[in-house]
Amino acid sequence: MADQPDAFRKGLSIAMRIGVELVAALAVGGGLGYLADSYFDSSPTGLLIGVFLGMSAGLLNVYRMASRF
Repeated sequence: MADQPDAFRKGLSIAMRIGVELVAALAVGGGLGYLADSYFDSSPTGLLIGVFLGMSAGLLNVYRMASRF
């Protein structure tokens, strides 16, 4: 019975880490894309590429994390 709260907390921390990984990668990719757009004056292209690359990086990180379990 004492192992159950610890397992719950561990699962909750893994779920929170997955969510943070996805959001952080998407925000960094979108931010870099936005900066590239403002630097090169190419309105939505850099943002779209940055969001796509950030989403891909976040999903790859989640896949790597999930493959450990």
